[in-house]
Amino acid sequence: MRFVRLQVTTALLVLALLAAACGGDDADETADSVEPQATDAAQTSSTTSTTVPIPQDAVPLGDLQIVGVQFGDTGFVRVQNRGTADANVNGIYICQFPQYTDLGTVVTRGVIAAGAKVEIPASAVGGLTSQGGEAALYANNADFGSPDNILAYVQWGSGGARADVATAANIWAGPGVSITPDPSFNDIVLDGDPADPEAWS
Repeated sequence: MRFVRLQVTTALLVLALLAAACGGDDADETADSVEPQATDAAQTSSTTSTTVPIPQDAVPLGDLQIVGVQFGDTGFVRVQNRGTADANVNGIYICQFPQYTDLGTVVTRGVIAAGAKVEIPASAVGGLTSQGGEAALYANNADFGSPDNILAYVQWGSGGARADVATAANIWAGPGVSITPDPSFNDIVLDGDPADPEAWS
C-alpha cells in the first residue's frame, strides 16, 4: 500500500514539475515574442526623432568661388557668389596657410549677394605676392586638411600648402600645378572652370 501511495505521489510530483516547466516555457516564449515588438517600437521612435524638417527660413549657401587675385600690399582676393541666393559667409574661412580669416568678419553684414563679387584684403590672408602663394575657401574651421571642407582653391608661382587638399576634393588639377602670373600684369583672373589652370590668366 505504501508502495502504491509512493508511486502515486511520485507520479503527481512529476506531473506538477512538468506542468511548471511547460508553463515556464510558455512564459519565455511570450517574453520572446514581445521583445522584438518593443525593439521595433523603439526603432520607429528613434527614426522619427532624428528626422528634422528643413527650416522654412533656411537659405542655401551660394556657389562661392575665388575669381581673381591682385598682388601687393594693397592687393586682394576676389570672391564671387555664383549662386542664385544670397550667401551668409559667417563661418566660411579664407586662407593662405598658415593664416585663416572668417569671411563674416571682413564682408559687410557677413553676406555676399547672389552674383556679387567682394574683395578680401591681402592682410586677411597674410599678404599676396606674385612670387608665390595660394588662396582657399573652407566651409568651417574644424579641419583645414580635409577635402570635405574646402570649397575653392587657386595657387600661383611657388604655390602654397593646401594644393593636395584641393586636389583630393577634385577642385584643383594637382599638387604640383601652379599658375604662372604674367609679369606684365599684377594679378591673375579666372575666366572659365576654376579647376582648369588654363582658365587663369
